[in-house]
Amino acid sequence: MFKITMDCIEIKPMTEYFSSDAKKGTEEFEQLIKKFEDEPQYIFRMRDQDQEVYYMGYSDDCTRPGGFDPLDMYGEYYGCLDIQYLNAMGEYERL
Repeated sequence: MFKITMDCIEIKPMTEYFSSDAKKGTEEFEQLIKKFEDEPQYIFRMRDQDQEVYYMGYSDDCTRPGGFDPLDMYGEYYGCLDIQYLNAMGEYERL
């Protein structure tokens, strides 16, 4: 599961949740949100081919293949080609 928290192009905060495990609007999806908010989260950003940041958010996974969910389920639709996660040293690292 992941949530988008910032649209960096329009400079506006967002709170939109996504999951490949349950459909939005279902009880299962709401339970996943609760679980997501109670567990560790990883900060990510998605960029286009010019390395301009389009979206930022949080994911429950920063490893392959689950760490690509934000890019696969959301970012690619808006032209994002790259996803990076914030590492322990405070730097973004490409997945």
